[in-house]
Amino acid sequence: MAELKKINDMAVENVAGGAGYNANGYRTVCGLQTGWLAMRTAPTYDYANEIRGAELYNGDQVILLGAPVAGSDGRTYVYVQSVKSGTQGYVNAGYLA
Repeated sequence: MAELKKINDMAVENVAGGAGYNANGYRTVCGLQTGWLAMRTAPTYDYANEIRGAELYNGDQVILLGAPVAGSDGRTYVYVQSVKSGTQGYVNAGYLA
């Protein structure tokens, strides 16, 4: 009889397209109540680090280019590339699915 191998929860989520983050994976912006998701030059919430013209809206797609990182503001950010504009920067990972 074949031996069953166990896989961890993260591996299951990755296979199912869940919350796991793999570099070069696509994610969709979602959960914005109003406005846009700012793309930033650094992983922290600061008006001065917003990349003008790279605003993301619900339904926009991004390509993950890096693993999630903790920002100095307590939020989690991930480095992405916008599919629509090609711009790269950090976004709040909480708005990606």
